[in-house]
Amino acid sequence: MAKIIRFPVREQESVAYGNYTQLIEAALSKETLNFYMECIEESEKKGHFIEGESEKLLEQGRKRRLEMAKPVQTEKEVAESPGVYCYTPEMGQRKPDCQMEASRGYYGKHWYIDTPLSLKGRGITFLKKYTDNDFYMPGNYRVGWNEYRVTDRAFDKLKEQYTISQRCYLD
Repeated sequence: MAKIIRFPVREQESVAYGNYTQLIEAALSKETLNFYMECIEESEKKGHFIEGESEKLLEQGRKRRLEMAKPVQTEKEVAESPGVYCYTPEMGQRKPDCQMEASRGYYGKHWYIDTPLSLKGRGITFLKKYTDNDFYMPGNYRVGWNEYRVTDRAFDKLKEQYTISQRCYLD
């Protein structure tokens, strides 16, 4: 009895497709990638690709463009002494590990402090204790923390005693 063995059929791909795939992966700048994308469109017009290959290459180029646009993550700043540690997420900076998180009030008269610590004193007003319902995603690390509204003078005294992180966005 003879047994029939079926070998998997390898899909054919054009030489141009293989070359452009490697070029897109090797591109180091946006200008180079844009040039390759224009060449892909010209090659498509001339009929150098098998059906569907140009769409795959254009999608690969879009993904590569998004990878290039992401900022490079930097190391966390170590908060060793009391003070305010600012970070900018849009530039790839990460939030330092601090005892408190601060954000400026809308009109600039107050600061809003989130902390697991209990604070008391002149110019410090307790607002609420965070619960799971306060956040969009359940299991946020700030569940159980306290939120305070603090005056400028009280904030100046707090930054002399505690490490405080502040998120600074680019405008």
